[in-house]
Amino acid sequence: MRLLRSMSDLSRHHFEYFREHFMRRIPQASFRTLALTALTSATLLCLAASPVALAPLALAVDGAPLPSTLSAPKIYVFPMEGQMGTDISPQLVDIMIKDIKKQKPDILVMQLKSADIDRNDYLKNDDPKEFGKPMIEEYRDMVRKIHEDLPEIPQIMWVEDSVGFSSLIALGWPNMYMKSDARLWGLQGVARLAGGWTDPDVAAKMLAAWTGIGKGIIQIGGYPLELGDAMIFPERLLSVKFDGRTVAWLNDTTGVWIVDGSNEGVVNFEATIAEDTLLSDGTADSLDDLMFLLGYREYTQTESGPKLAKQYVADWRKALERCEELAGEIESMEPTVQGLTKAKGALEKILAAMKQYPAVQTRLGNKQSDIEIMIDNIKKDIQRAKDAGKGNGGSGGGGNSRGLGGGGMGGRRPPG
Repeated sequence: MRLLRSMSDLSRHHFEYFREHFMRRIPQASFRTLALTALTSATLLCLAASPVALAPLALAVDGAPLPSTLSAPKIYVFPMEGQMGTDISPQLVDIMIKDIKKQKPDILVMQLKSADIDRNDYLKNDDPKEFGKPMIEEYRDMVRKIHEDLPEIPQIMWVEDSVGFSSLIALGWPNMYMKSDARLWGLQGVARLAGGWTDPDVAAKMLAAWTGIGKGIIQIGGYPLELGDAMIFPERLLSVKFDGRTVAWLNDTTGVWIVDGSNEGVVNFEATIAEDTLLSDGTADSLDDLMFLLGYREYTQTESGPKLAKQYVADWRKALERCEELAGEIESMEPTVQGLTKAKGALEKILAAMKQYPAVQTRLGNKQSDIEIMIDNIKKDIQRAKDAGKGNGGSGGGGNSRGLGGGGMGGRRPPG
């Protein structure tokens, strides 16, 4: 086995590995790369086994009826605000479901505010790092979990603003209300997940797989495939015809109301059009307005929902900020055993944050196994350096460093 001739050899071995496998991946990964990461092995097996892999049809959820004997029901507001995949995530759902079961509300209100595009486009202040993550399998599971874990509680979706993958979440509930300036946009991103494939057969299978999952979420909310197709595929048309308070969605222009007669873009809904076409059940600009539309002049609201959601977002984002600081510190560490020991300590803290908050892992773009490999390589490098130092009669650069100090990642441990 070749002995390291100098600590500069050790530096190149480790720090080039770190830059290649970690630092370059901190910015948001490409759309296609994230899509491939999100696609599970089970889905890939389905793609390989069939000409076109379609997600199984989802069963619509009717949900529990609103209480008719209560004059002042107890309301639980579940805020879904921020980035899809991190702020709005499976971990948040787990935290909130646990508290909802404890609070036992009469009505659950999901308040959704997640927009990749600012209302004022001329400002050009949209941050790509904050765009929703294409994790639609996780979003499907989140919608299912809320419905299945809380079947006895009437559930209302209240859309404050939704642009991007969040619109899938909005359509996961049959009882949907919107604020007067709310948007329900952005599902063309579902079809884009299948982009980048040169083989037409593979491209067709990927498109069928991704859009099948997306339309499956829409079907959970009880909405027809014709609506989902028009919101996902630019070439699909959309019109509606009415029979009293019943609406039929058509992928052509034969209806009495042509919602989209062009094949140049997907269908997006403003609150007014959504209500006029009976896509939404009404328009409410405040919780008071929403409860009045539901038939209640009085109600009580539990306070824990908004507090828990706000705390979760603050904690994981503080942990992410600390991880980014640690990554920067690793870049500047000296190429010595002491420096490598500190780097190992920093990576161990990053790994701990990723385990505590999956949202941190999502934003960094690395798997926990990536960090574990780096830590293992550093340990081997340190040992080789110490062995080389003993052979040269030296200490090898001081391997007794305590590493980075500090109190962990800076975030609180989430409930549960």
